[in-house]
This record gives sequence, structure tokens and C-alpha cells, in this order.
Amino acid sequence: IMDFNQQILEELKAIRRLLTIFSQDKLEEFNENIKTKYLTTPQRQQMYELFDGTKSLKEISTVVNVSSEAVRQFAVSLEQAGLIEYVIVSGKQKNPKRIF
Repeated sequence: IMDFNQQILEELKAIRRLLTIFSQDKLEEFNENIKTKYLTTPQRQQMYELFDGTKSLKEISTVVNVSSEAVRQFAVSLEQAGLIEYVIVSGKQKNPKRIF
């Protein structure tokens, strides 16, 4: 069974490499689109970097020195755009995490 799992893993790695190669130009365009549409201020750029799944909205607001509501609204817009998701940490607390 381990050999079979290893084969699947190797095949998935090969697929990932191909997808990366085929989407390189699209990825650059995508990243530029995120910057111009969502990461329009230094605070938003910092918040986006901090959306790593380890920090709460309140913790991020403290680091960036903006209100918790500003972080929440930014997170909502990114979630609606499919750029972040929430991960559950310690029970019910959900932290924002970048998908890309």
C-alpha cells in the first residue's frame, strides 16, 4: 500500500510541476491584479501578509495598527474574491489564511 501511495504522490508532484509551468504567465497577471485591486495601501499589504492562519483578526489589527473592523471588512472582501479562507484554531476561533 505504501508503494501505491508513493506512486500517487509522485504523480501529483508531476502534475503540480506541469500546472506551474503552464500557468506561469497567468500567475504573474493574477498577482498583479491582486496588488492593484486589493493591496492598495501599505496597511492592506501588511494585513494580507499576516493572513497566514496563525493570527486572529484582532491580533492583526494590533500589529497593523488599524481597527479590528477595518481588518474584518478587508478580510470579507478577500474571502468573497476567493483569496482567503478561514481555518479553525483552538476550538471555535477562526483565523484568516491566504489561499495564494
